[in-house]
Amino acid sequence: MNLIKEKIELGAQNGAAELNIAYGVDKGFLFGSGLSMNSIIINNSDIKLKFHLFTDYMNDEFLSKLEKLTLNENVNIDIYIINADELKKLPISHVWSYATYFRFFIFDHLCETLSSILYLDADVFCKGSLRKYIDIAFNGEYAAVIPDVPNMQISCVDRLSMPQIKDKYFNAGVIFLNLKVWDKNKFTKQAFNLITNNHTGKTLKYLDQDALNIIFNCQNIYLPRDYNCIYTLKNELEHENYKDYITSETKLIHYTGATKPWHYWAVNYPASQTFKVAFETSPWKNDELVDAKKKPEYQERYKHEFNQKKFLTGISSLIKYKKFK
Repeated sequence: MNLIKEKIELGAQNGAAELNIAYGVDKGFLFGSGLSMNSIIINNSDIKLKFHLFTDYMNDEFLSKLEKLTLNENVNIDIYIINADELKKLPISHVWSYATYFRFFIFDHLCETLSSILYLDADVFCKGSLRKYIDIAFNGEYAAVIPDVPNMQISCVDRLSMPQIKDKYFNAGVIFLNLKVWDKNKFTKQAFNLITNNHTGKTLKYLDQDALNIIFNCQNIYLPRDYNCIYTLKNELEHENYKDYITSETKLIHYTGATKPWHYWAVNYPASQTFKVAFETSPWKNDELVDAKKKPEYQERYKHEFNQKKFLTGISSLIKYKKFK
């Protein structure tokens, strides 16, 4: 299906990129995607980059800031404005919106012109070189992925009825995809069939991520956790040492959970430093950080404010959370 309403090309568009990177976002994650791009740009000045941003929302102000990123001669950005009405009919959850399905359309569309793509969620931020992705040579593998956290490995075996997937279940927030085999195997059709009627007879708990793990069936290149360091800022409430997770070898940090580093109550944590540098060196540096909009965000906001000994604002946030319907 062709969902593209408009394509906007930014940058000089001179020559082929060494690394193509894609995002699929709705309005709520647009801000994060721009800053994620900047985090990659400032840490990979030696790589010719092309970003592919698929979204169902865009405005002139955001577009002008993306254009400023392409003043760097090594950066081009293609923006695809899509009609997401059909995707909104698919199963969603309180955690994932219809935008989680953008990646399938992205893969289908880009396989016409590219052999590989690095897909990133908008809450993934870069703190090191991504040159390793340029050096990956597929030999029939479907993707280069990173195993998910240990507790996910334990649960997925029974949940997906796949004993072979233990220690190989991957997180779909960072995927370097072999677009040639994606196209050849018609994986989008397979994935949608699984999401709506899968082999376990139960609804897939993690929707597209579960579907991708099932259809790839461990036929992947597995990279170290440095390329998808999953970290939740909720750890700050439990006073866990972020350095136990984010190390000098970490290349990509994936901020999972309701609190994102672009929330005003989270930006000053040391664990958010990678985001903060990207923010302060970006065209968005004078923009306000994001406030709570959803109930889980209000809940975490007041907890973080109490943790930071901001008791008056914490009480105010708690009252707002209690009133949230």
